[in-house]
Amino acid sequence: MKLLSGRWRPAAPRRSPVSIRILHVVDSWAVGGLQNGLFNLIERMDPSRYEHVVCAMRPAGGGDAFSTGRAQMASLSAKDSASRFQIPALARVIRQVNPDIVHTRNWGTWEAQAAACYAASCARIHSEHGIDWDTTAHEPLRRILFRRLAFQMAHRVLSVSSQLRDLHARRTGFPARRITVVHNGVDGSRFSPDPSARARLRRELELGEEEFCIGCVGNLIPVKDHMTTLRAVDRFAQCGRPWRLLIVGDGPLLSALTEFVNGRQDCKGRVMFLGKSNRVADLLNAMDAYVLSSLTEGISNSVLEAMATGLPVVVSATGGNPEVVVSGESGLLFPVGDERRLAELLRMLQTQRELRQRLGRNALRRVREEFSLDSMVKRYTDIYENLVSAGERPARTLARV
Repeated sequence: MKLLSGRWRPAAPRRSPVSIRILHVVDSWAVGGLQNGLFNLIERMDPSRYEHVVCAMRPAGGGDAFSTGRAQMASLSAKDSASRFQIPALARVIRQVNPDIVHTRNWGTWEAQAAACYAASCARIHSEHGIDWDTTAHEPLRRILFRRLAFQMAHRVLSVSSQLRDLHARRTGFPARRITVVHNGVDGSRFSPDPSARARLRRELELGEEEFCIGCVGNLIPVKDHMTTLRAVDRFAQCGRPWRLLIVGDGPLLSALTEFVNGRQDCKGRVMFLGKSNRVADLLNAMDAYVLSSLTEGISNSVLEAMATGLPVVVSATGGNPEVVVSGESGLLFPVGDERRLAELLRMLQTQRELRQRLGRNALRRVREEFSLDSMVKRYTDIYENLVSAGERPARTLARV
């Protein structure tokens, strides 16, 4: 696929007269939960019916980035990205792409809603996928106003969890009844129990048969609060039973987390930082329990993937986590930042094999019934089809905030 950045060519013709072209606008191509969810959506939608262009507000940088062969990739130029007024540049993208639908994600893409409102006759969707950890209790008025503008200009507003829907409705004053919840979904064909992968990876990692393996997957950034997990396993280590912690991911907090581990005698040699990996599905199978200690979450893809692998999950009771995990049935919840309670739950799982097995079975069943990728794709497909068939057109005037 060609990379569109800075130079704009004429709008591409449709592959077929019945195809629907969607322009997805994201803040960046950096790999994360939002990008993984978008990747899964695009890969599963009917390519004979849908065409996709993914536009990033920021130009591509080094390192891992979003990529799929079923979408054309675009980004603003460095000059346009640095501008304080990005609507003209986004309008050029929209005119070039000539989409049937513009789908923006999170508050940082609100200007694409304004550009679509004035530059093209197309349907508009805005969706919210999470909230920054430093705005959990209080969000700057500027963000609230821009988010409200995006909501007002869109024909449909979506959220990945009921908790996130209610939070934004309360902050912006936008009616919660006008925000549709579409939960993330997990690919059950990729993430599933695999005894052979478990045996192979445990041999490779030199994990003993009786060694209790805890794991977590995610970027090493403040909102994921890996330090609470490390403090919990430091307490947990005092039980004297064999254990190991696998931390999969990379990020700016790696050095601080490594320093903490090196300063704890009981943790040294038992905590493994594996970095970014393309073998997450296999690594999950090597684990006995999965931990997520985030300060806030929308709907965590990593938790869904762990549950789809049949793992008992122990997650912080924040954001959309309680919508995914029914505590005591399909996993266990603990208060945000409560390392003591997390350590207690880990001890309980280590010593009660039957509990681990029951929670794992229930987690697998819950994901298959409520959070399948097919279900997520169907929800988005229905929304796209309904908008196009309804012939939605821009209002041409900004609603009052």
